[in-house]
Amino acid sequence: MIMSPYKMLLSPSGRMGRKDFWVAMVIFTALVLLFNFALQRLGTESTLAFLISLPFPFLVLHMAYCIYGKRLHDMGRSFWPLTSMIVALIFVAIIVMMVFGGSEYFSEFAKYDRKEDIDPAEIERIKTAYEARLSEGTATVHNVMMGIIAAFTLWCGLSKAEAKDNKYGPFTA
Repeated sequence: MIMSPYKMLLSPSGRMGRKDFWVAMVIFTALVLLFNFALQRLGTESTLAFLISLPFPFLVLHMAYCIYGKRLHDMGRSFWPLTSMIVALIFVAIIVMMVFGGSEYFSEFAKYDRKEDIDPAEIERIKTAYEARLSEGTATVHNVMMGIIAAFTLWCGLSKAEAKDNKYGPFTA
């Protein structure tokens, strides 16, 4: 029997089998895509879009912890692998962006005093000089991060459950 969407997406306690995990991932992905589509339709100047988008990252993070966490519990593990993956994503993003011109970009601005007004033409020159490298870095960051998330998702979705009751709940076949 499949869990309710509420329990799948919003309750972090308990265990979740492979089938429920994949169903939850489909629902989760559909919700995120639907939300992004709705935000694009509302536009960037919309106050409603702004107000809706404020809690969304926190809701997505909570749902991810619920889905992956229950699956990890089913495997006999705690939330720590998920937390480690999220921290790794942050570090990868920072490192890759620095490699693709981010450190030189910030170095250019570091030449100026904080209180000093920078000539707008100089700001534009710096942005133009590093724009191509930074956009290439953004694509690389996106690809690396999606690869890490995909590998983690496959590991969670394909790993076998701990075939006994554990501290997270009873085993269900």
